Parts: sequence; C-alpha cells; structure tokens
Amino acid sequence: MEKGKDRKNRRHRILSVLINTMRFIVAAVFIFSGFVKAIDPMGTIYKLGDYIEAFGLTAVFPRGLLMIATLLLCIFEFSVGICLLFSVRRRTTLTAALAFIVLMTPLTLYLALTNPIADCGCFGDAIHLTNWQTFLKNVVLLAMLVPLLIYNRLLFRLIHENVQWVISGFAFVSMLVFMWTNLRHLPLYDFRPYRVGTNIEAAMAVPDDAPQPRFETTFILSKDGEQREFTLDDYPDSTWTFVTSRTTLVDKGYVPPIHDFALINEEGEDITNNLFEPGWTMLLVMNELRREEMLDIINDLYDYAVIHDYPFYALTAATTDDIEQWIDHTGASYPFCRMDDITLKTIIRSNPGLVIIHDGTITAKWSRRDLPRENLFDGGPLEEQPWAVQTPAMQQQRRTRALVLMFFPYLFVGLLDFLVRRKERVKG
Repeated sequence: MEKGKDRKNRRHRILSVLINTMRFIVAAVFIFSGFVKAIDPMGTIYKLGDYIEAFGLTAVFPRGLLMIATLLLCIFEFSVGICLLFSVRRRTTLTAALAFIVLMTPLTLYLALTNPIADCGCFGDAIHLTNWQTFLKNVVLLAMLVPLLIYNRLLFRLIHENVQWVISGFAFVSMLVFMWTNLRHLPLYDFRPYRVGTNIEAAMAVPDDAPQPRFETTFILSKDGEQREFTLDDYPDSTWTFVTSRTTLVDKGYVPPIHDFALINEEGEDITNNLFEPGWTMLLVMNELRREEMLDIINDLYDYAVIHDYPFYALTAATTDDIEQWIDHTGASYPFCRMDDITLKTIIRSNPGLVIIHDGTITAKWSRRDLPRENLFDGGPLEEQPWAVQTPAMQQQRRTRALVLMFFPYLFVGLLDFLVRRKERVKG
C-alpha cells in the first residue's frame, strides 16, 4: 500500500512539474508577445491595418478604432502572461488565454492557406514568423493550455492570494503607460533596418557572393487538342505548339536590410547618393503633410541647416498637388523629396520626425514631440550639439530605466510578500 502511495505521489510530482513548466512557457510567450507589440504601437497599428485591408474592412475600422484595438491587444496579452506567471486568478486567466488562442488558431490557419500578408506580426518586428509558423505556434499553445486549465490547481502561487490584485492592476497600468510613452515618443527598441548607428549605403549593398534570385519558367504547349505544361528540362520537340508561359519566383535570394530607399527630388532625379557624401544631412520625414502646429520648429530646423550649410530634405509620400498646396499655405522653402509611404513609416514612427545623418550613418532620430527647440541657434554646428548623436550609452540608459520601471515592481512585491509570509510563519 505504501508503494502504491509512493507511486501516486511520484506521478503527482511529475505532473505538477510538467504543468508548471508549461505554465511558465505559455506565460513567457504571452508576456513577450504583448511587450514587443507595445514597444512599437504604431507598427502594430500598421500591421492590424494591413489585416483589415486584406479582409476588405477598411471602412469599418477607422484609425482611431485600430489604435484602441492595439492598446487592448497588448494589455490583454501582457496581463494574461503576468497573471499566469504569478498564478493570479488561475482559472479566469487560463480561460481567457484559451479563448484567445481558440479564436486565433483557425484565423491563422486561414492566413497560412491564403497568405494575404507574409509576416503575421505576432511578435512585432522583433521576430518575424511566417503564417504557417504562427499557426503551429498557436497549435502548441492550444495543446498546453488545455491541460493547464484542467489541472489549474497544480499551479503554485508566487504571491499570496490577498495581494494578487496588486500584480494584475500594475500589469494593466504599467503596460498602458509604457505603450503611451512609446506612442508619443519613439519605440524603446528599434528593430527596423533604419535604427540609429546604421550606415544606409552599407545596408543597401548586396555582397558579391550573395545568392541571386531564382526563377522558374513553365511553358504551356498544345498538340492534337491537348494542352500540357513543360519546363526547360523537359521541353518537347517542335510538333508541340506554344500557347503561353509563366515565370514564378522560386527563391528570392539575398535581400539587403534596406532595399526600398530612394530619394527622388521634385525634378524626378534620384539623389540618394548625396546622403553618402562626407558631412551632415538633416531629413525631415513628413509622410502626410499635416501638423501645422509644428511649422515654427520645422522652419527653425531648416534655417539652422541653411546657416550651417547642411543639406536639408523633407521626405513625403504626398502628391505634387499636396506639396504645392503646403508650400503655398505655409511658405515652406525647404526642398521636398518623394518616397514610398511604407518606407517613411519604417524609417521613423513619427509625423513629422527628424533623422540626422553623418557620413551616410544615422546618428539620431527624434519624434515630433522631442524635436530640438531650445538653444538651437546658440549651440553651434551639429558636431557640438548634444542631440545630434544618440550614443549607445544614451540609448541603453533609456532602455534600462524603462525596463526597471516595468519589471522591478513585480520582483519587489514578490519579495515583500515572501518576507511577510515568512515572518507570519515564524510567529506562528
């Protein structure tokens, strides 16, 4: 009887270890997914917009609604992950997570079969997954969430039940503040190819030994009223009559990190190489010509560039008529360059936004709310301006501060709860 009891206890321990291991894996996926989306809220909005456009629902989901959906999605994923990690309201949390995955699994299967968008965007720009990889990820999560919900009582708590509201409440508030900060300024981490420190010319280069694109041509021929498909390897004799052919991309080969960047001036000339010459260049990104409240600072930046003889280009995806209307309305005298709207949104998540380039390398990026204003004309040329170069140390300082504010309180609450319970046990 004792042996039977020992075997039962051993199975219980093994099951408990397995269940809690799955719990930490699922929690980590949800936390990471919500966190990386919240790092770049505008990128998530753009990705949701791509899905809405692919399904033909653009008129039903205006931009404001997409922003709300992005906020709710990031807060939901991050909060579910945190609550599962600390085992807060276990059954409710697992039910919500399971319902979400049950909803997303058939949707991702449909996306995998139809492939309207190549990248799912479930991990933002941090990790790119194909639609089939996303579907398989959801299947694995589904396979883990079902037993987790069944054996939810085996999930051990990291904090006492009396203070679990602190964890769930802070997860909601911290994620809301974190997203709003990244939305108002620039993303905490820039996963895109135009990050600070990137040499644009080098990022556009294709190595000599890089794999080249590979195409396959299929020929459709007819003979005696029958049509068949052939390739170059099995092309038949001249008794077959050519009908048509089609060429498909089999292997896209090497694609450089930056492959869609071109500065086209108002005369239609490609002046991209101007950025690679020695010296400073200031790029003002205005994919949409609005934000007239920014006119004064924009004009000051242009005047500053003229004083110090720096090339200054306003990059926009607006039409020629819109540009002319903007110039007539604002009196703008800075030169405009045309660029694809998606490229502009990839370069910087702000409209307008400022990009500083030195010797072809991006040295700083500023959102419209952080554009340099004070002592602009008293600080000397760009090499003497502290805002012209964002060093790795400056970037790391901002990231460290944000991560500490985001995650240290969980450690603090957990440690404080442990000490309180330990003191109660000692007294008992």
